[in-house]
Amino acid sequence: MDDNTHKRANMKESTTEYVILGILSNKPRTGYDIHKLVKTRMGSFWDISYSQIYPTLRVLEKEGLITKRVEVNEREQNRKVYSITKEGTSKLQQWLTEPAKPPTFKFEALLKIAFGDQASKDQIIKHIEELKAINTAQLENILSVEKEMKASLNESERAFFALLTLSLGENLHRAASEWADTAIKLIEQHKQKGGTKHEQACKMVD
Repeated sequence: MDDNTHKRANMKESTTEYVILGILSNKPRTGYDIHKLVKTRMGSFWDISYSQIYPTLRVLEKEGLITKRVEVNEREQNRKVYSITKEGTSKLQQWLTEPAKPPTFKFEALLKIAFGDQASKDQIIKHIEELKAINTAQLENILSVEKEMKASLNESERAFFALLTLSLGENLHRAASEWADTAIKLIEQHKQKGGTKHEQACKMVD
């Protein structure tokens, strides 16, 4: 097994390579650029770390799916800029024709709320408030990116499709924030009826 095959065999099965190919299909970028774009424009539905990006870039380069050029900078660190090849474009386009994997949905905050009878109401409300804060921040980011992208909508086909995904993210984060307000009100009303098992147990100890 050669080094390239060995690395691919040890990589977790993911769509990271297609995320990178898709981003590079628009224009050449650095690993930092890739991470920033995913965080700002795809954060509602995707996450990617530097520890995923750079090993994948090396594998894609060795497979001839992308190329790398080094931009020398005497004052700052040299920049490694990656571009997609024809083979990389073909691989990306083939992947786009395949059925998407079923989405996964994991929210630790919701998991804790589901077991809320074993905690105090204040603890559960705190989790909900933190969840709302996260969604509110993500919503504000989406609205900012949408405004920027709408300005270039007539110049970029990519912007049109990116805005479609952002619109769903906007609705999801807004809905989550509104749910949080409703959930807190319901908990406060429920609290007046006697509290959770955890709170009742604490009262018995007292």
